[in-house]
Amino acid sequence: MRRTIPGLFDRFGAFGGSIKKSVTNLRTLYRWALIGLTVGVIAGIVAIAFFIGLEVASDFFLGTALGIQLPVNGAPPPATPFDWTTNPSTFWILPAMMAAGGLGVGGLVTWVSPETEGHGTDQAIRSFHRGRGVVRARVPPVKFLASTLTLGTGGSGGREGPTAQIGSGIGSIVGGPLGLSTKERRIAIMVGVGAGIGAIFKAPFGAALLASEILYISDFEPDVIMPAILASVISYSIFGVYDGFGPEFVTPSGLGFTPEQLPVYALLGAICAGFGILYVLWFSSSRRWFAKSGAPKYLRPAFGVAIAGAIFAAAYYLVPQENHLLAVGSIGIGYGFVQWLVFQNSLTPILLVIVVALIFLKIGATSLTVGSGGSAGLFGPGVVTGAFIGFAVAGLMTVALPGLVTGADFAAFAVIGMMAFFGSVSKAPIAVILMVVEMTGSESLLVPAMVAIFVAYFLTGHHHLYTEQVPNRLESPSHTTEYFSEYLRRVPVSSVLARDVGTVSPETNVAVAAAMLRDAPVPILAVLRGIDLIGEVRMADVLEIPPSEQILTPVLAILRENPPPVYPEMDVLSALGVMDQEETDAVLVFTPGRPRTLTGVLTRERITQFQNGAGSQR
Repeated sequence: MRRTIPGLFDRFGAFGGSIKKSVTNLRTLYRWALIGLTVGVIAGIVAIAFFIGLEVASDFFLGTALGIQLPVNGAPPPATPFDWTTNPSTFWILPAMMAAGGLGVGGLVTWVSPETEGHGTDQAIRSFHRGRGVVRARVPPVKFLASTLTLGTGGSGGREGPTAQIGSGIGSIVGGPLGLSTKERRIAIMVGVGAGIGAIFKAPFGAALLASEILYISDFEPDVIMPAILASVISYSIFGVYDGFGPEFVTPSGLGFTPEQLPVYALLGAICAGFGILYVLWFSSSRRWFAKSGAPKYLRPAFGVAIAGAIFAAAYYLVPQENHLLAVGSIGIGYGFVQWLVFQNSLTPILLVIVVALIFLKIGATSLTVGSGGSAGLFGPGVVTGAFIGFAVAGLMTVALPGLVTGADFAAFAVIGMMAFFGSVSKAPIAVILMVVEMTGSESLLVPAMVAIFVAYFLTGHHHLYTEQVPNRLESPSHTTEYFSEYLRRVPVSSVLARDVGTVSPETNVAVAAAMLRDAPVPILAVLRGIDLIGEVRMADVLEIPPSEQILTPVLAILRENPPPVYPEMDVLSALGVMDQEETDAVLVFTPGRPRTLTGVLTRERITQFQNGAGSQR
């Protein structure tokens, strides 16, 4: 009889175990390489397309239509006093143009792909923790178009959130042809996040680490790092062929610090923490306000950007000083204005006041744009706001402590402000430090950066931008069985299940079921005819029906008959095996001997919460 390979490994004892481990490691390396190469190539090409799309949209809507020429980053500004132009006779049209872009975005996220609403990073994080690494194929193209409309018409936001969600979609899409398991698909979507961000921000190492760090408040996902590094290097190389390999921001030569300045950088970290908390609170409040406003979902992005545009227009005509910097400095991403300010060695009193006002305006405009459902990221505005904080602090310190901080330090304070501000509220301080170093070529500032970001991270506490982050791997549903498998083998389903299950009749239309699932704590509904269970409906089933057809489609059309048998006396580990086989995060639980009678529902999240409770009692 032919002996299997595992059997041979067992026969040769420790030596066989060593070989078996080596083969397993080789397979892991092969899968990492396969994921990294495939995702990296596609992400690099898509990053070029996204970058071109944003340039074309901005040139057409802002440049050709309104006569607004924004400054650019990546090169020293010209010797002229101001590196941007506007047209007073057309600037008043900006709010209407932004609203038109917001209306297009609202239609896309309401009727084509609801997952593309907002900044996108949270959706990628959620897909990892709670979505089995599945992102619908329509998400990347819809996110591409929605973000181009938002940013191209002047909405205040960044490229990283859209790039992250587009990249996660690429990772999920390649999972099918590559035959990836659920665990590998989870890794692939975060590899896509790192590859996309690494390319478009020209920060491959920092972006690879960001893909691992952004998932948690105080942890990393180690399995993501190596394939993400490979994918980021490939995507960055492809993108660099098109746009060059220089950093995002060019900084003056000779950046550095003195030990006597470290307390000032600690103060900068504290100020960044204060504004970081304000950023989180304003953005969260904006999201809640628009959600509760009663306005139709497809109109909310238009309302948000129209309000922001009206503020820009008012600032333009009421505060024309410094070539309308207050109004124009908050339009779009804003990297060009950071590049311009980096090469200013002094701030006049009026310019200092405008820079301080820009901090508040940029935070407010971003909260309105993205909080209303507009499709743009939070990293770009965070970097710009952090730089403005750094400039303002340096400007004040040159007056208060002229012997300690000089005009030559403005660029250093701006760079460290970028790191401290966004690194603290993203809860990804190490990745953000590395990204900003790569984006600015300022590795000489690592020591003061560590001081500032430590202070900012500590003072921001539990305030963070990404609501889908979980504290650590132990609390992630993606690691449900990793640490407690033997314990869960002895726990019955009855100890963990939830009794409250959403139910619908087979005649209920899919639009009602979709609304129930969005509001429900579990992604599954039981379908009952009378008191008899006839099947189930999952969120994935609902999403397969176009929004325009949902109200005309009965639940019966998407019903899953014969749900997998899970009973209260079954152990939780076996129930998790059923979930893995069904590729779902929730299963219905039936009464023993009565397969048409519903007892409750079991979810990965409840199991994770149960584990955490059990672990805290040990």
